[in-house]
Amino acid sequence: MSTLLNPGTAMQREGYKLSLFVPRQPVLVNSWIRNQPSFVTFFDEPACQRRLRKRCFRKRGQMKRSDRLMARLATLRAVSRALARPLDVPDVLRAVYAELSPALDVTICFFGRYDAPGQVVEVIWQVHNGDELPGGHFPLGDGPTSQASRECLPQLIRHWSKEGPRVQLQYATDRPGLPESALAMPVVFDDQVMGVFAVQSYQPDAYDDEDLALMQGVADQVAVAIARSRHATRRAAEAEGRALEVESIFASLPDALLVVDGQGRLVRVNQAARKLLCLVDGSLILGQPVHEPQEGLWPLGTETLTQQLVPIVDRLRQGDAPEDEIPIVFDHRPERTVGCKASVLLKGGTPAGGLLILREKAA
Repeated sequence: MSTLLNPGTAMQREGYKLSLFVPRQPVLVNSWIRNQPSFVTFFDEPACQRRLRKRCFRKRGQMKRSDRLMARLATLRAVSRALARPLDVPDVLRAVYAELSPALDVTICFFGRYDAPGQVVEVIWQVHNGDELPGGHFPLGDGPTSQASRECLPQLIRHWSKEGPRVQLQYATDRPGLPESALAMPVVFDDQVMGVFAVQSYQPDAYDDEDLALMQGVADQVAVAIARSRHATRRAAEAEGRALEVESIFASLPDALLVVDGQGRLVRVNQAARKLLCLVDGSLILGQPVHEPQEGLWPLGTETLTQQLVPIVDRLRQGDAPEDEIPIVFDHRPERTVGCKASVLLKGGTPAGGLLILREKAA
């Protein structure tokens, strides 16, 4: 027998106002929703979905197996939508926690990263009664988290004080006692256990085999989301490392290097350029088009130097660089012989400025 609900009344009790006709008598929820397309659109509101899913799961003992399956599929869809956008690892876990809370007892929820070589679990995110707590490290033991990590098998404990392993490690909380029920799911990507996603309850028999199946589906989505986040983080770290390496090389070169952007603005110089171009009482101006003085000051230091370099900058902006080295004369040091070579900088295949190299020639 299907659960008898009046969705309109339920939603009104949750503080929603309906602008569509809702029958007053109880109806079968599945058939009623199928016949109310406008309600289905309204039903997409995430907060509304969570509340109604929570009401359904509270009545799951009265629901048909097919209805319970539909409710779990709704939870999996909600998790999938929540993870569709790029998130870092803590935000992935927060999003999953928010979508699971209507479906399961998530009094305790955490993710432990598994270090296989070190045989250690690092809890990087955890919640107790809705409050996030700091994590920590612990070596593998005999508990469900350790077993899920080591054996790559889901763990279901229905009554911990009677059937569970002895608790050797726990986190301090403001609630005395130990959990009685637990679900610990290995989070696996590319055949490697990345960690364990777990929920625990102080109530015995809080979870069953259907909850185990639901958590397995959620853990699979968590694995993909975390792998994607780690990949993005790794690429960013690698890019940052390459940038630091380039920065080090750029700064240490003996030649004077100047970078202009697509608008002809000076955006970067190295230490050698600073020494070469800056007069005792002068300066360079970054972010200013090199051909435009600012309050009488030229971005490249002097008007004479600017007049010699602007034609080169204009060519670079058009995607053209002079093949030969251009001799440059400094009005404050006419005895110095400096040559300028330039190359176009591209971004997405289009000119995005250029690099100018000023090299002092031997006398």
